[in-house]
Amino acid sequence: MSILIAGSSGLIGRALAASLRNEGIAVRRLVRPQSAGEGIRWDPTTGSFPSEALDGVEAVVNLGGRSIGEKRWSEREKALVRDSRVVPTRVLAEAIAAQPNPPVLINASAVGYYGNRGDVAVDETAAAGEGFLAEVCVAWEEATAPVAAAGARVVLLRSGIVLSSHGGALRSLLAPFGPRWIAPYRWGLGGVVGRGDQYWSWISLADHVRVVRHLLGSNLSGPVNAVSPHPATHREFIKALGKALHRPTVVPIPKFLLKVILGTELAEALVLYGQKVVPARLQADGFRWNDTDLESALRAALAS
Repeated sequence: MSILIAGSSGLIGRALAASLRNEGIAVRRLVRPQSAGEGIRWDPTTGSFPSEALDGVEAVVNLGGRSIGEKRWSEREKALVRDSRVVPTRVLAEAIAAQPNPPVLINASAVGYYGNRGDVAVDETAAAGEGFLAEVCVAWEEATAPVAAAGARVVLLRSGIVLSSHGGALRSLLAPFGPRWIAPYRWGLGGVVGRGDQYWSWISLADHVRVVRHLLGSNLSGPVNAVSPHPATHREFIKALGKALHRPTVVPIPKFLLKVILGTELAEALVLYGQKVVPARLQADGFRWNDTDLESALRAALAS
């Protein structure tokens, strides 16, 4: 079996490539022209695709996209976030669809698709929500349409917060330096932001890799929620993080301060809003999670 991964230098891509190679599965990497790593060079802004990248490939996993929380959301930054997902996906999808036997496509998306849902549980049948991230996810998923039209299986992987100290949201929570509002958690000076009743749907990095591998061998297509079956409120998440760090989390962080530092729209999208997401399709397909307890999953992530 041969797998092509776009976005293989990111948190999930690195872990997935290592897992596949450990099982003797051939992995090809799509990399940007400026990348120092090995792989097939590709600049999606040109609109062209290196056709040899798909020779003999049975599945493509597309995980690429600019980080959504590294910078305040100016209109330019928002365009970069959107275009870094939609444009490469469209070019990749058109290249896959042009193959005589198009491979499976597993394409990244996010639970941001559902918008701010409060404490209402949502599964894959729920409609798209409102807001910038929901709009990005809708456009991102729609960009895969040529593959489905060509008759190939397409999985839309709506991921929650992936727990790892090496990247993603958790690394931001722990960053000791730099312009990150949440560094105080490492020092025991953090706490709940706002009321704390917004839901954070999470999954361990190891389980996320296992989800992708499960989907490679499954017949599932369409949206799949890649989250733990046990979402947590922000308050529960911060309490579990404090226990995992052996640090108190009793100093509340005012919403207005977060909005001043990040900007209102980014603060709401990343922290103050949430989704209580149910992985209904994975459950029905027989997937079993290894990491279902949040505190234990955080301890494991911090130890890795």
